[in-house]
Amino acid sequence: MIHTNTGTTIPAKLTDAPTAYKDGVTDALWHPAITLTFDREITDAEIAALLAGAVGIHQDDGRYLTVYTLDGRRIRHHPTSVTLPYTTKATQKSPRWLRQQTTDADLARMEAEQRATDLDLQLLEVQNGQV
Repeated sequence: MIHTNTGTTIPAKLTDAPTAYKDGVTDALWHPAITLTFDREITDAEIAALLAGAVGIHQDDGRYLTVYTLDGRRIRHHPTSVTLPYTTKATQKSPRWLRQQTTDADLARMEAEQRATDLDLQLLEVQNGQV
C-alpha cells in the first residue's frame, strides 16, 4: 500500500529510481525520485488532491516500510504517472510484518499453554480416579 504522511491512500504503483530527475532549469544534477504510475489517466487536480499537504510517501509491502521524504517538486511525465523527487529514503521492518510475527509467536505460546492445561486436567482426572 502507498500512503502519504497525511494518511491519504494513493492507488498507484511506486517505482524508485535513484537518478530519475534532472531539472535543467535550476540545476544540472540528477536527483533521486519516485514515479507513481496509475492504472488510468489522472488529472493534475487529482494528483494535487492526493498530494495535498504531503511531505512524505510511505510504501508498506508487508515486510518492509519505506518512507520517502519529498523535496516539494513535481514533474509530470505522462498522463498516467507523476515523478516526485525525494530528499531522503528510510527503510525499516513493516509494522504489519512485525505484528504478524508477534501473532505467530502468540499463537505458538497459546497452543503450548493449551497443551499444558490439557495435560494438567488429565493428571487431575487420574489423581481423582475419574479415568
